[in-house]
Amino acid sequence: MEEPVFRRRPRRTRPNHPDFPDMQRSSYLIAALASVLLLLAPHQAQGAEKISLDQYRTHLENLHALVESCERKAALCNAGSVGSDDQVQLPGLGAGANVNSFDARYEWLRETLLQAENPNAKGRADLLKSAEARLDEALRDATPSAAEKPDIAAARQKADRILGREEFATVHGDSLWAQLGAYIGTLVNSLFNHVAQFGKRSPWIGPVMEWGLIVLVLAGLLAWAMRVLKRQRLAVRLEADRQIEPWEEAARNWRVLADEQAARGDWREAVHCMYWASIAMLEGRRFWAPNRSRTPREYVRLLQEGSEQWKLLRQQTYGFEHIWYGQHDAASRDYERAVELHEGLKA
Repeated sequence: MEEPVFRRRPRRTRPNHPDFPDMQRSSYLIAALASVLLLLAPHQAQGAEKISLDQYRTHLENLHALVESCERKAALCNAGSVGSDDQVQLPGLGAGANVNSFDARYEWLRETLLQAENPNAKGRADLLKSAEARLDEALRDATPSAAEKPDIAAARQKADRILGREEFATVHGDSLWAQLGAYIGTLVNSLFNHVAQFGKRSPWIGPVMEWGLIVLVLAGLLAWAMRVLKRQRLAVRLEADRQIEPWEEAARNWRVLADEQAARGDWREAVHCMYWASIAMLEGRRFWAPNRSRTPREYVRLLQEGSEQWKLLRQQTYGFEHIWYGQHDAASRDYERAVELHEGLKA
């Protein structure tokens, strides 16, 4: 007798498909994306009634009266009297306008009236005042004043007058220099494009151009430095060959004498010599004709009043007169001040 053969029932497995995990993940992603789109979809007012702008203003006025009644008596705070939300159609806008209507929702007002049904509710008066203010603001926005209404015909006439002026009659092309600059820019751009294409085939062109530009810059700097040095040598040579004018020699002698007196500590004499060094220098620069009979104050009056030379010489003159003619003692600071004023005049 043969023994019965027991066969094992095959175990159920997932479909033997190589793309099964990817298909399952794609299904999850599609479901998640659909959920996000549903959440982000623009919410539209349920049961919104299409009304005109005038009807919208009338509705706002009725709501304002409802809030006032609720404020006087809590029993009149009926949230059902608010009515449905509004979809306001704006007038005077064509089909191509970006916005030709807007939704006005009153869920906030319904909640306010529900809270105000309790006359002993905390903050009830402030809540209703806030609702009135919000309705007033909506009424102001929905009721444009005469000054805000645009006069299309007048604006068009004004624009036509402006566009009819001479400067708008013709259109001038670019100038010759602008065209030349654009042509040169196009040539330079074309040159660099050719170089870039050539550089792809020959990588050595990049380093050659880089080092070539560096050499040109260094050569330019060297030429500039040599030119500056040559100019300085020429200036020194001209200065050495120039004949010293008599007034320059006189001013220099007074200055040397002033330094010698200062070295001895004779500050009065040093200030006196420095003053005459300034007078000799100004005479040499043709500020006045030489005349030793003038007084120090007369030298000051010969200069243009208010000028820089007038200010400096006036200060040096007052200091010199105070020490020399006033028989006052001088100190090293007086001489340093005289030297400073002399250098200012010299500059």
